[in-house]
Formats: sequence, C-alpha cells, structure tokens
Amino acid sequence: MMSDDELFEYLDAKTLHLKQHTSPLSSYKTKKFASIGAAISNTEFDYDSVKQIAKENEQKGYEKFIKDKNKNNE
Repeated sequence: MMSDDELFEYLDAKTLHLKQHTSPLSSYKTKKFASIGAAISNTEFDYDSVKQIAKENEQKGYEKFIKDKNKNNE
C-alpha cells in the first residue's frame, strides 16, 4: 500500500516518462477526433481551424522524426 504522497509522486514520474515517447497526431486523426468531439458536444465543427492545427501537428511530427533519426545516428 502506498500513501497518497507516494502515489502522486509515482504518477508524476510515470507521466514524465510517458511524455518522452509521445508524438503529435496525424492530420487524419486530428480531424477525426475534432469532428467526433464536435458531434458529441453538439457544437459547430470549425474545419479551417482544425485544418491549421493538423498542419502544425504534421510539421511537429516531421521535426520529431528528424530529431529522433539524428539522435539514433550519433
């Protein structure tokens, strides 16, 4: 059994570890999740802003790929 402080410390450490292995969503998944979220919350789907976010995520994905590739080549 863990105390509350130990549990939160463990969860914080786990979160930091998992953040190291994340990558941005692809354009397709960004648009898909945004449209599902709009449908569930019964709000208007703003395609132009989602398209811009998807483009930014795609660029971040390319940058992460290149960074990881260069790290592996060293």
